[in-house]
Amino acid sequence: MPEGRRHDVIIDISVIVTVVALGVVAAGLLRSPESAVAEGDSAVVSEPIEYPVDIPGCPEVEPPPSDEGDLVMSSSIVDGTPSYDDPAFPWLTSGKAGAMSDAVLAALPADVTVVLAAPSQSVTFQPVDDFGDAAPDGFEPSTSARGELARADSSAYTSIDVRPSEAGIPACVAGALDARIADSDGTVIDTNDNWYEYGGKRTHFRTATAYHPDGTQVTASLTGASGEFPLETSELATVAALPDLRLTVPAPAGASAPRQDCYVSSGETGTVADIRPGSVEAADDALTTTWESLPDAPPLNRPIGSLVPGSYGSGVCTDLEVVGTDIALSISVSGGSALPVALDPYDPESAYGPVIEFRTLPDGSVVESYDVDIANSLVSEDGTTELTRSVTVTRPSGVQVSVRSSVALDWTQSAPLVLPDPLPFDVLDAVAQAPIVQWP
Repeated sequence: MPEGRRHDVIIDISVIVTVVALGVVAAGLLRSPESAVAEGDSAVVSEPIEYPVDIPGCPEVEPPPSDEGDLVMSSSIVDGTPSYDDPAFPWLTSGKAGAMSDAVLAALPADVTVVLAAPSQSVTFQPVDDFGDAAPDGFEPSTSARGELARADSSAYTSIDVRPSEAGIPACVAGALDARIADSDGTVIDTNDNWYEYGGKRTHFRTATAYHPDGTQVTASLTGASGEFPLETSELATVAALPDLRLTVPAPAGASAPRQDCYVSSGETGTVADIRPGSVEAADDALTTTWESLPDAPPLNRPIGSLVPGSYGSGVCTDLEVVGTDIALSISVSGGSALPVALDPYDPESAYGPVIEFRTLPDGSVVESYDVDIANSLVSEDGTTELTRSVTVTRPSGVQVSVRSSVALDWTQSAPLVLPDPLPFDVLDAVAQAPIVQWP
C-alpha cells in the first residue's frame, strides 16, 4: 500500500434504522456541516481510509468523498404491503423467490449451517415492500434474505439483497472496496472488509456486491462482533455471483413458494435460542407417526412434520393445506402453559365467541375444543368469512399443542348455500394428542 493521507470518517447517528411489521424505516446518508464536532457515544467511527491506494482489479481509484462534515441519517416511516407476485414488481414471483432461496442455501459450504430461526430469518427471500405513491425518495425495490450463519466457532448475521438496477458498475472509490473481480460471464464483483464503532463497540462487516450483466445487483453481507466470519471473502463472492439470482432468469417450472412465518399463540416467554433441534425433530416425528396412523388421512402440501420456529418466543409451528381443497391446517407446539380452567357459563365473557368444550384426559391433560360456525365467525376486510375448528391439548408439563383447521366460505355460490367443512374433530383431536410431552 503506498503512503498516503488517512481519512477518518465520523458518522453522527440521528436515527437507528429499524424494520417493523408492515412498515420500514428508509434511511439515507446526507452531509452535515455541523458534523465536524460530533463526539461521544452518539458518534459512529468507521475504519480510516487511505488514499492514494492501489485496489486489485481497478485500473483507476477515485478519492473517498470529502470528509468535510459527517454523514447523518435521515428517515421516514411509511407503510408497505409486502407481497409476492405483485404486478408492480413482475421480476419477483413466489416461485422465483423460492428458487433463489434454494440456490443460496445450495451454494453454502457443507460445514456452514443456518441457525434455527423463523423462515423470514432463515435465508429466505422476502416479498417486495410496495409503497405505491408513498415511496420515499431514493427508494429502490428489492428482495432480501436474512439469517445467521455458523461455521465451527464463528457466526455472523447475513443479509443478501437482490434488486434491479440501471446504475451500472460504479467507479472504484477508495474505502468502498478492497478488490474488484470480473467473471468471464460479464459479472463484476466488488468485495470489502470494514468496521465501525458505536458507543465504543466495534462491529465488523464483510460484503460482496455483484453487478450482473442483466442489470441485477446483488449485495451479500456478513456482520459480526469479531473479524472472524463463517464465509471467506471468495465464498461470499460466489453467493453474490450466483446466476440463479439474476432477476431475468425465470424460476424452474413447478418451483415452490418460500415458507412463510407462522405464529404461536401461547403465554410462553422463551426465545428461539431455547429451541433445541433435537426437540423439533422429535416433535416432527410424533406428528408424522400420528398422521400416518389415521385412516384415510388427506394428502397435505408438505409433510405434517415440518415445524419451524414461530416469529417470536420458543414455540414452533407449521401451516399446511389439504391438497385439492381450500382447507387449511395450522399446528403449533409451545411450553410453559398452565392448565386451562373452564369459564363459568354465567360469566359475561362466556356470552361472546364460540362455546369452548373442556375435557380432562387420564394423564391430567386438558383438551379444549371449539367450532366457529357461520353464526359467530368473523368477516375479514376483503369480505371473506372463515369457518374454523380447533383442538388444543395442554399437558401437566406445560406443553401445549394447538391444531386448527379453517376454510373460507364462498358467498358467491348460488342458493342453496352449502357450508364448507374444515377437517373433522377426530382428526384434529388425534393430532393435538400426538406424544409431545416435553418442550423445548
